[in-house]
Amino acid sequence: MNLVCELARLHTALLCDVLDGMGHHHTFCGPQVRPLQHGMRLAGRAFTLRTEPVDRRAEQPYEQLLRAFTAMQPGDVVVVAAGGELRSGLWGELLSIAAQARGVVGVLTDGLVRDVEEIAALDFPVFAAGPSPLDSDGRQEVVEHGVAITVGEARIEPGDLVMADAMGAIAIPGAASEEAVRRASEKAAGESTVRAELAAGHAVDEVFARHGIL
Repeated sequence: MNLVCELARLHTALLCDVLDGMGHHHTFCGPQVRPLQHGMRLAGRAFTLRTEPVDRRAEQPYEQLLRAFTAMQPGDVVVVAAGGELRSGLWGELLSIAAQARGVVGVLTDGLVRDVEEIAALDFPVFAAGPSPLDSDGRQEVVEHGVAITVGEARIEPGDLVMADAMGAIAIPGAASEEAVRRASEKAAGESTVRAELAAGHAVDEVFARHGIL
C-alpha cells in the first residue's frame, strides 16, 4: 500500500506514541494549528514555505509565492512557517483553488488564513492558527521555499510526512516515516483488540499487562 494512503488511515495520537518510542519527541506543530472546519484531515508530503513579516508593499507582490507554486506536486501538503506574523492571511480561496488543481492535498500553517467559508466549501483541508481578513501584501512575504522550517516544536524538512486531524498536526521525519507508519499500523490493530476487551468488561490493569497498550 502507498505510504501516504496508509498514513491517512491512522490518527495523530497513535503516530505520536510510536514516534515517542522511536526517540522523536518534537513532532507536534502546536495547539495553535487547528482545522478550519470540523472533520478536516490531511496527510501528505511537506512542501515548505517560509514567510517573514514586512512593513512595506512589495514592488512585485507575491513574487516568491507564485514561484513556489510552479514547484508544487500532486500529493504535497503546503506547510507555511509564518515567522510569528499573526495579522494577515497569506493563504485564501483562490490559492486553494489553484493548489487543488495542481493536486496539492491541503495546507498547514502556524499563521492566519483568509476566506475560511469559501475554503471550507472547496472540501480542501486547511489547518491554521486562525482567520484574518487582512491581505499579506505589505505585511508578510514568502522569502523561500523547499527549505527546513519549524512549526511549533516540529522541524519539518521538504518531503517529510505530515498529518493533521482533530487533535492537531504533526510532522514525521522522512528517515523515520516507513518505520513509524508500520509500527503505528501494528499498534492500531492491537488497540482494536484492547478496545474489544475493555468493552467486554476486562480489568484495565489486566488488559494492559497482556498487551502493553493503553
